[in-house]
Amino acid sequence: MSIRWIKKYLFSVVFLPVFCFAQSYSDIYPQECEATKQFFIEHKTAFEQAGKDAGLRAEFLFAVVAPELSQFTYLSNKLETYSLKVMYVQGGKDYADFSIGFFQMKPSFIEQMETAIAAYDDLKTDFSDCLFAEPDARQTRVERINRLNTVEWQLKYLTLFCVLVNKRFNTVAFADNEEKLRFYASAYNTGLHKTENDIKKTGEKSLFPHFSRRKFKYTDVAVWFYEKSFNF
Repeated sequence: MSIRWIKKYLFSVVFLPVFCFAQSYSDIYPQECEATKQFFIEHKTAFEQAGKDAGLRAEFLFAVVAPELSQFTYLSNKLETYSLKVMYVQGGKDYADFSIGFFQMKPSFIEQMETAIAAYDDLKTDFSDCLFAEPDARQTRVERINRLNTVEWQLKYLTLFCVLVNKRFNTVAFADNEEKLRFYASAYNTGLHKTENDIKKTGEKSLFPHFSRRKFKYTDVAVWFYEKSFNF
């Protein structure tokens, strides 16, 4: 019996069970997943209205942001906002760009959507309250941050995001609702400005959570929350 064969056998015996019984996202973050579940229950009516505006189920919209929501902590958000908002207000997104609120939206993300609205006449009417007369003004940056600190406006921006994805990628065919959710979730995690191919490729990578050693596919986590949300 060769040494090489013995090493291969020992590897399969010792390490295979680890892979077979790898912990799921909900196993590692049970309290965070429970808090996310409770958030959806508490704000379900608002999600349902947002879903109607976007032409999607409330559970679909929830699942797009649920992974970010599950990693949100009020304390860290408060400290980050307090320490960085002044830099953003003074210098704009190139000086400071950071995640805010339950859905972890960045000012640059909002600015991109404001710009995208200009390409569609119907959106300039439907989402006129999202636009500013002076997009680069200091007071406008203050207002963006104030909005991002409210659930109401984050849901408004989530609705706009889903509408923009539908507009921009209206020729993309999805095999089923899960594939569609994976695309929307990856676009949210990757960036609305990315190409269809980049969005799909990123959706297949285990990169979430960003600061965790154990990584998962953002899209897998989104699908898990979507499936569970019908039983909340």
